[in-house]
Amino acid sequence: MISDKDTLKNASSNALKMMKDSGFEISDRLEVVLDPNLTFMGYSTERGNGHVIVVSGAALKSGLVEGLLIHEMSHVYSTNTNHPSHNHDLLNRVVHVIIHKNRITEDYQLGIVHQAINHIQDLYADDIAFRVFKQTMSFPTDQLFNFFLSRIKDKPIRSKNVKARWLNAGMMLNNCFAVSNMMRHNIKDTDNRAESTIERFLSQTDNSIKNGFTHFENFMVNLKENTTEKEFALARASAWKT
Repeated sequence: MISDKDTLKNASSNALKMMKDSGFEISDRLEVVLDPNLTFMGYSTERGNGHVIVVSGAALKSGLVEGLLIHEMSHVYSTNTNHPSHNHDLLNRVVHVIIHKNRITEDYQLGIVHQAINHIQDLYADDIAFRVFKQTMSFPTDQLFNFFLSRIKDKPIRSKNVKARWLNAGMMLNNCFAVSNMMRHNIKDTDNRAESTIERFLSQTDNSIKNGFTHFENFMVNLKENTTEKEFALARASAWKT
């Protein structure tokens, strides 16, 4: 019986080869480790002079671990090539402008601003990942659809206080991310289930959330892949309105 360690090692080797074969070779030192107790699929981060990808036990057993690794390796590649979406100094400056322009002070507000930045990073990483998927592996579109559909929320918080409005804005941004990714990569909305779920969510919100969804969906769908640092900074700062 193959151990979890060997399974992850084989998946990592396969993912690295697929990245290289697709023109996105990872040249820096990269470590892939398993965290059986991680409560989400996985993440990547810089460590020393390289990167580490942490994979959850659930992800390893899901049958989708190579897809997860390619997504996380796409983040690593974007960092290594200094894409504006993964330039930490630039992102810190953008966040600083957003925070001060909108007088953001609460931790939950800051969390949602960073969540929005993460969505943008994920969209750009997935632009690479989907190229790798299409060139090197057969990734069932129904699995991709179900993955994105599972991320769409249909029940906002039924309160009008400030924190609830911010948390609903966070859910709106999350829904935008899921459906925008589907649109960027031509993933069919089977039986309009994604659209129907979003409509249920928006029907229970006010006009500011509805208008925000339209604004950010258009923004995310039309992100330019080849963007300069200046274009990226101006677009991200101007897109955010509280």
